[in-house]
Amino acid sequence: MKNKLCSILLTVFLICSTTTIISSKNVETDDNLFFEESPDIAEMIDQIDQSLVFYYHDNLMSFGPRYTRSINCTLAGQYIYDEFVDMGLHVEFHNWRYDGFKSRNVVATIPGSDPSSNAIFILSAHYDCTPGSLGADDDGSGVAAVMAIAKILSQYSFNHTIRFIAFTGEEVGTYGSFIYARNAYNNGDNIVAVLNLDMIGYADTGEGGRIIRFHSPESSFWIAEYSNTVADKYMDIIDMSVETRPNYMGADHQAFLDYGYDGVWIAHHDGYPWANSPEDTPDHLNWTYQTKATKLMLAITAEIALKPIDVQVVLTSPYEGYGYFFNRPVIPLGLGRQWYKGLRGMTFILGRAVASAEVYTDEPIEYVVFCIDDNFMSFHSEPPYEWRIQGKHYPPAGKVKLKVYVYTMSGKFATDEMDIRIRTLSCQYGRF
Repeated sequence: MKNKLCSILLTVFLICSTTTIISSKNVETDDNLFFEESPDIAEMIDQIDQSLVFYYHDNLMSFGPRYTRSINCTLAGQYIYDEFVDMGLHVEFHNWRYDGFKSRNVVATIPGSDPSSNAIFILSAHYDCTPGSLGADDDGSGVAAVMAIAKILSQYSFNHTIRFIAFTGEEVGTYGSFIYARNAYNNGDNIVAVLNLDMIGYADTGEGGRIIRFHSPESSFWIAEYSNTVADKYMDIIDMSVETRPNYMGADHQAFLDYGYDGVWIAHHDGYPWANSPEDTPDHLNWTYQTKATKLMLAITAEIALKPIDVQVVLTSPYEGYGYFFNRPVIPLGLGRQWYKGLRGMTFILGRAVASAEVYTDEPIEYVVFCIDDNFMSFHSEPPYEWRIQGKHYPPAGKVKLKVYVYTMSGKFATDEMDIRIRTLSCQYGRF
């Protein structure tokens, strides 16, 4: 009876409202540390050459079309797994099943060397492709870059954990990344940024040969801005800049956005007319551009994984992807088939609910502020950092943005945010 009542209430709520859930976990870092000479990164970049990138790409192409759940895709996944093992990385298959598909992602890890950091940075690509296509650019180019970068970075250590992930299921609905992101969120993984490489092997103009595009929502712009600073730092040896563009939902970074993480889709500047067709073949790739893109992504990954994080704040409740009834997460939604509608990770709240935040920093905290739609609502000078979600003079209703800020005594700050759909009668002033 209880389940039936919850289902009825949730159904009514769904009819009344829909929303896209995007949350950010922005971090504040010491910019002065960035401009010091980073250990060995120029040396790392120098180890990336066309022959290394071509080696991984050519081997991947040898498996032919790699449609999710095909034997070719399975064999290609085993190849990627074995190569990661040969690099000395910790490697595992992440098995998933969804919507009639069954496959596995390949996950390789360099553990962070800083015992005080639980931060994770992900560099990803997808090794599946559409039927009849070799997927040379989409996304053999991304997989080859991830593997080449992993090969070089495996020889070094970094403050924060780096995960190299080769996804499947991208071409059938980004299912592999969806299940992985949902599991990571439920496990409490502190994924700070996802750098998703998908089509980075083509340029046919002089301008395009010097630009790589980062597609992201506003909450993840900091990744592109930081990456452009890295590009400027190594401009003399790579000669490539970062261009920020609006988000595109149809790539593997989107599932992480849906579950509250920050992420970007990274692709070449020039248009590629052969994607998802039998014409997506290696002879169309620009290997000079592919190699430069790989070098830049190595530099960005290494820099961001070495850089200390001074302060970070994370919204720990409400939970992403749940329907709430009077502060109880009564049902996980997990609407993965609705990826193109932005419904994955959706959070609905009916009645009262409490927002909670966790702060990661060694610095003294001045205060933590909760906001609704960028309007100040409540502040706290000491934990627990919790606030009953409500309006100021009238109850919040419909789609609102829940946001939290943390400020340290030294003036540094960080934010996190979540779009929710809420129906409540709670407000600080007035009667309803």
